[in-house]
Amino acid sequence: MKTKIGYLGRVEGEGGVEFEIQGGKLRRLKVNIWEPPRFFEGMLVGRRFDEVPDIVARICGICPVSHMVTSIRAIEKAIGLEPNENMLLARKIMSYSQIASSHLVHLVMLALPDYYGKSSFMELLPGEEALFKKFIRLKDVFNDITAAFGGGRALHPVSMVVGGFTALPDEKRIHGLRSGLFAAGEDVMDVFKTVSGFELPDLKTDSEFVALSEEGEYAINKGRISSDMGLDGEEQDYGSLFYEKEVPYSNAKKTAVKGRGSLMVGALSRVSLQSDRLSESARKLALEAGFMPGPGKNKNPFYNIRAQAIEIVHFTGECQALLDIVQSRTAFPKPVPKEGEGSALTEAPRGLLYHSYIIDRRGIVRKANIITPTAHNYLGIEENLRKLIENNMDKPAKHLQLLAEALIRAYDPCFSCSVH
Repeated sequence: MKTKIGYLGRVEGEGGVEFEIQGGKLRRLKVNIWEPPRFFEGMLVGRRFDEVPDIVARICGICPVSHMVTSIRAIEKAIGLEPNENMLLARKIMSYSQIASSHLVHLVMLALPDYYGKSSFMELLPGEEALFKKFIRLKDVFNDITAAFGGGRALHPVSMVVGGFTALPDEKRIHGLRSGLFAAGEDVMDVFKTVSGFELPDLKTDSEFVALSEEGEYAINKGRISSDMGLDGEEQDYGSLFYEKEVPYSNAKKTAVKGRGSLMVGALSRVSLQSDRLSESARKLALEAGFMPGPGKNKNPFYNIRAQAIEIVHFTGECQALLDIVQSRTAFPKPVPKEGEGSALTEAPRGLLYHSYIIDRRGIVRKANIITPTAHNYLGIEENLRKLIENNMDKPAKHLQLLAEALIRAYDPCFSCSVH
């Protein structure tokens, strides 16, 4: 039996799946990410350092803030610039609101139909119209926050720059954002209850859970590299801990842990490794949803959708807290060109995001490297897809195809980012 999914729907970007079962065994399987390469690293070479954040934001229409924050942090390290505390708070607000917004789109519009046996969210209407309205309200709330700090734009914001912001929202605007978040509390809980109620397929991954770790907080914009298998390192150690390899059938590279193998990044890894740093309400919901603290727990990749719902609850509370203390007016240091090399890691909605730059004394980029969450997850997706199919070969071909699609969508992949 040969199965080919030429175009995988309800994911960001273009990719497909092929597998063949012969004589009761899985003989061949590949996930082909055929999204055309876009050569972002190459187009950065020769550009001024302060042009980079706006350019890399265009890598992705879902997580532009993550690419901007990661590139800005790497550049600041290269030129020796330290942003002030208020700038860091504002960046956190933008990152948290972006992640919550991204998770909502994935959960409601992309993943949810799999658990209703439908091919699209439109097939759930009008029966799930109430959930759709909650999704729209919440999306507006989080987009408003991103846009308020992003120069009026939630998509490809323009006010976040190396060293700080060109402008921040005034007190009246911040007060309105807080009010909107407070009013959204019930909708957030309803989305969590919907997602946590799904019956998920049974599958155990051997992939190593990898996420950032920061003392005293749920790490997103910076932290040490950590894993459930004891990985521990600084941002600058990235190259000594991971490696990339090319495959002939895909435009994306596969990333692995040196000396070990596949990894999984994203909400599931974050919640599993940082459960003690979630807000009290999110931590309680995580336990109710079946998440167990400690290494080697929660190893079902389908649980990623529950982890995303938990993070929406967490980031709702975090944004409320940060909006209470962020200042609407502050000075920030002016960046000065300087020769140097800098790398940074952040947690994008889909997981670990790496940017690295070499800058000359005139502030011109001489080398750039970007490794995205889906590239980190690619090897594990194929391995777990193989395991899922082998565990369900007694099922009809159509059922196997739907299971395969649901697993890939559970990772919330961004194929466009993976072929940067």
